[in-house]
Amino acid sequence: MNNTIISVYCSISTVNEFIWGVPVLVLMLAGGIFLSFRLHFAQLHIFRLFGEVIGMLKAPRKSSRGISRFQSFSTALAATVGTGSVTGVACALCVGGKGCIFWMWVSALIGMALSYCENFLAAKHSKLSQQGRKGSGAFCYIRTIGKIPAVCYALFCVLASLGMGNMAQSSSAASAASGGFGLPYWFCSLAVVVFCALAVSDTSRCARICEKAVPFAALLFILTSAALLLLSPLKTLNALADIFKDAFSVKACAGGTFGWFFTKVCVNGLRRGAFSHEAGLGSTCAVHSSCEDISAQMQGKLAMSEVFIDTMVICTVTALVIIVSGADFSRSDYTLTVSDAYSVFLGSAGKLFVSLCLTLFSLCTLTGWFFIGESAFACLFPEKTLIYKLIYLLCAYLGSQFPMQTVWEISDIFNALMALPNIICVLMLSKQVCAPKFRRLRGG
Repeated sequence: MNNTIISVYCSISTVNEFIWGVPVLVLMLAGGIFLSFRLHFAQLHIFRLFGEVIGMLKAPRKSSRGISRFQSFSTALAATVGTGSVTGVACALCVGGKGCIFWMWVSALIGMALSYCENFLAAKHSKLSQQGRKGSGAFCYIRTIGKIPAVCYALFCVLASLGMGNMAQSSSAASAASGGFGLPYWFCSLAVVVFCALAVSDTSRCARICEKAVPFAALLFILTSAALLLLSPLKTLNALADIFKDAFSVKACAGGTFGWFFTKVCVNGLRRGAFSHEAGLGSTCAVHSSCEDISAQMQGKLAMSEVFIDTMVICTVTALVIIVSGADFSRSDYTLTVSDAYSVFLGSAGKLFVSLCLTLFSLCTLTGWFFIGESAFACLFPEKTLIYKLIYLLCAYLGSQFPMQTVWEISDIFNALMALPNIICVLMLSKQVCAPKFRRLRGG
């Protein structure tokens, strides 16, 4: 039995490595760079972008149709800020070393262009559903290219919502709550399923949950992590220097080790970045295209800011805390690595802090990805979303029963299968995308 499980895992890992080799990386890198030129590298104006985003989120609602701007922002951010933003960073450090973090930054900068374009197109091509709401996300613009790629994308999106968006998060939430608060694992697993049942009973409730939980969880984690890093400013600067040095290590690039460098550092950094911020997957399009204000440029700007917050802020402070703490990130238990890192600064409270944040992030991601998965399922079976809700609850339970590493490998495969048709279609439709215009911060 054990040999069979090992054989299945090795097969999944082999498929994962193949898909995340040339096909997706070339598309993600070349496509992201091409779109960055088309957008005149709008992602470099990130601080002006945040000035506009804050103004957008403060604006009053225009109608009761769809979800509000802040709800769409929070729900999309919930779908991206999950275990990949915390334990995924520890995974990247374990597999590729400190240099992986640099390539996560590269992935985020390129991903901001991808995210803007895909959400711009989704807002432009969104259609009214039978309930009178706009939505359907990436499916709408992929459908203009062809029915087959649109159906394939929707299917891959549903599978990804059950893997990365559900099983990986339910496993993380149950493990974090059980390990951090000393609760029985079966009780934590049951609590996760009950939470999912309450969330999925009403789709609009997902947006309301994210609206309140995501800002609290993100600010708590970011401000606490930043405060810890300020306690050791010299070590923090040294950690940043190590990230840049290891990303372009002469030793790693010398002789026959270049292949190792590319595979372990660059590829895993880009993969973990994609797992975290999800730019290029088209996943958040379902949320942004359901917003009451369907302005294409506005939704694109919101999407860009979400990628920045997820990878350039949350992933970065997580990586710096781990490196500065001197925690051993070569172990396979990534949650324990993060807990040990924060315990160096916070003592016994470090484990509780990490458990609380991971539990909140995971539950928020479960909620956000249900919104995305249900939208994709509705594209395939408009009248049978109840079936998806039942499957989602079943996967929430199963996720806590499977080994975490296996779930992550499967999730990576679904990510790649979503990215392939999505990025190809975004590039084919890129002439329809207008570069974002930024107002001066002074005077709005």
